[in-house]
Amino acid sequence: MKSHALILICLIIFFPDHPGRAQTRSTGSSPEQDSIKILRNEIRRLDSILREIQLKIEVKDKETEFQKLLDQANQLGEKEKVEKVDISKKFHSGTRKQQGLNPNISLGGDFFGALSSSDNPYLSEPSLDSYGNNGFYMREVEVALVAPLDPFTRGKAFLSVTPNAISIEEAYMEWLNLPLNMNLKVGKYYAEFGPLNRYHDHALPQFDRPRALVNLFSNAGLGGIGLAADFLLPKILFSNSSSLTFSMMNGGNDFSFASDFNTGLLFTGQFKNYYDLTESSYLEFRLSGASGRNDVSTTNKSYVGSIGLNYKWVPLGREKYRTFDLKSEFLYSWREEESGTIQSKGFYVSVQNKLNARLWLSGRIGYSEIPYDNRQYEWDYTVCLDFWQSEFVFTRFQYQYNWRNKLDELASPVSLLPHDHSFIIQICWAMGPHKHEAY
Repeated sequence: MKSHALILICLIIFFPDHPGRAQTRSTGSSPEQDSIKILRNEIRRLDSILREIQLKIEVKDKETEFQKLLDQANQLGEKEKVEKVDISKKFHSGTRKQQGLNPNISLGGDFFGALSSSDNPYLSEPSLDSYGNNGFYMREVEVALVAPLDPFTRGKAFLSVTPNAISIEEAYMEWLNLPLNMNLKVGKYYAEFGPLNRYHDHALPQFDRPRALVNLFSNAGLGGIGLAADFLLPKILFSNSSSLTFSMMNGGNDFSFASDFNTGLLFTGQFKNYYDLTESSYLEFRLSGASGRNDVSTTNKSYVGSIGLNYKWVPLGREKYRTFDLKSEFLYSWREEESGTIQSKGFYVSVQNKLNARLWLSGRIGYSEIPYDNRQYEWDYTVCLDFWQSEFVFTRFQYQYNWRNKLDELASPVSLLPHDHSFIIQICWAMGPHKHEAY
């Protein structure tokens, strides 16, 4: 009330000619009465103004208090988030948890049934030249272990279990990002040679390997135990990437190269150029070579060279439904024998076309001369339809026709192997992260 009275006195002093006073004087009343009426009117008006001001101040105070509470709530929420993130990143021990040291472990099965128009034992019995016919076969159960060993190395091991043996398919360690843009590999591995040599059987575009590769390196491929160095080169011939790989190993399957350790080392090399053609397609060009002794009892050597091409089209945004993949390789063999030099050649062209999310249609044509006798040769024609139930399970239906001018060395007397039609159903499955990817 004191503040109200003070405000009223100030208003009367500074606003003596207020309109209310003039109106009161016009009624003819005495000056004292006029002054009293004017003061009362001023008090009422000022009291109304003060109430409005107080109401606005109270509303403003409430808004300010609410904003403070809201800000405090937001700060508490942010603090809880920060504390949760910090807790998830804390390590209460200096050692890594034991389960974190375990490698990625996968197991894959490769089963097939085959029916051939010929019952020739050379074609029906599983060997390094044939997977088998006219029966059901468990081609392989593969156990894969893959893990980074430390920030500088990684390790891979693939164990092959067949009805007849348990063997190490590959087991090697790699040092990564060494000087000279080099990766170094030691252990047992498939050599970098052409588009398909490094593929495991379950990852091949067709059920079997092209006959041009089988006649040179067997069904087991070109590989062994040794050391390989891979160099990333400056871009050559307008490529997007260039690389060079050298390998020396004890290897061979007694086809082009002897398998005995006493025959010395097998040397391989590959130059590869990679080209991005469009945002959806690329091309790889490879020049590969291998050299080693072909006989335990002599110093004769074999040399095998190849030119390989790989074109792949994967439309951007439709990778799940469409893909076109072409692989081709021309191979030339130079083999030293006591009777002279034998030169032979071979090639294959493999095409895969993804029709939709689950179906692949593929085909292959190939020709191969036998490296130790170029008068013997064979053609192979293959058509496949693959149904991918998921990325872990697929079923393949394959038809193949083989036209042969090749001797059956198991027959007595020796005779030509028959031509044959074969139909194969292959079922592959995988447990774990390894699946059926190419290498």
